[in-house]
Amino acid sequence: MTTDIVIPRIDLPFAVSQKHPLQDRLYPATLEWARRFGLVTTEAAAERLRRYRLELCSYYAPTVDSGPALQLLTDWITWAVVFEDQIDEATAGLRPNLLAPALDEFRAILRDDPGMPAPSNPAVAALADLWKRTAPDSGPQWRQRFYDHVSDQFRAELRASIHRATRTPMDTATCTELRAKTGWVTFTHDLQHHIHRVWVPDTVYCSTPYQTLLWSAADILMWTNDLFSYTREAAFGELNNLAIVLRTEQGLTPQQAVDRVHTMIDERVADFVKAGRELPDLVRSLQLPPDALLAAEHGLTHLRTLVRGSYDWHLRCERYHHGPDIAANLPTLDDLFGITQDAPGANTEFSPAKERGQAK
Repeated sequence: MTTDIVIPRIDLPFAVSQKHPLQDRLYPATLEWARRFGLVTTEAAAERLRRYRLELCSYYAPTVDSGPALQLLTDWITWAVVFEDQIDEATAGLRPNLLAPALDEFRAILRDDPGMPAPSNPAVAALADLWKRTAPDSGPQWRQRFYDHVSDQFRAELRASIHRATRTPMDTATCTELRAKTGWVTFTHDLQHHIHRVWVPDTVYCSTPYQTLLWSAADILMWTNDLFSYTREAAFGELNNLAIVLRTEQGLTPQQAVDRVHTMIDERVADFVKAGRELPDLVRSLQLPPDALLAAEHGLTHLRTLVRGSYDWHLRCERYHHGPDIAANLPTLDDLFGITQDAPGANTEFSPAKERGQAK
């Protein structure tokens, strides 16, 4: 059974995303890349990936005319999408004791640890390829910032997996913290800087206006995702969804919870707009060189395209389209992390197919 809800329109004061001239080339090349590294092994998996409309990642870089740069961005986000599927709907999200070492293996790739063994699973192999294509063309400061953000993402994913495995509900404060950190927003913004050849110095990046821009953008993106994914995730018993948490914590109906999240999104849009107005004055008051002011302006533009592009992607992608019985059609996913239910030390009390297939 599904619950009917109406997702209110989200008003964003930024121009609607436009089709990129190179957009149509992105998905075929990304699908070939995903097949080459074993992220996609069946036609069903290819169709699943197609429904994401990953070519719309071009919304995040509307002025970039480099095919390789856009392809790199699209491939990175494809890896992140596959990662999320493994966490949210496959075995990994219910096996924190096995997920933790898998995440450490990913970190080792991004640290360029010496003496790394051959990739042990498709996700590691694909990540190693992405890092090989990215790291040589980036500075040490960017690499450190990117590593720190991805590592924080992994920690948040592990925390969320512990809630799932132990069936421990989240409160609103925990959910809002984890949603911001598990949404790949800092990761995507770092990649925007990389492909645009922009470095926002720490004196700007760590300022209150810029951090408000970054984390209000994260909240807008992830709470919007929670609205579009509500019906699907409620059917799967997902915990890391703000509308589901508010419904449970405050005794709301599904529509009341959705409307409350919508109001919270409006408030964060106002925070974003206010911080955007404050940023130029802050940069000037720091008496930074002209290139720092220009970098701040670029960063603000990138965050605006990220917020608007993500919303337009949600409106166009087919990821959250569903039939009348979502739980009955939960797909079986390949184990791309090397985590299996019968692996030594696995917590076999919970079965993803069983637990996620029960409507709550």
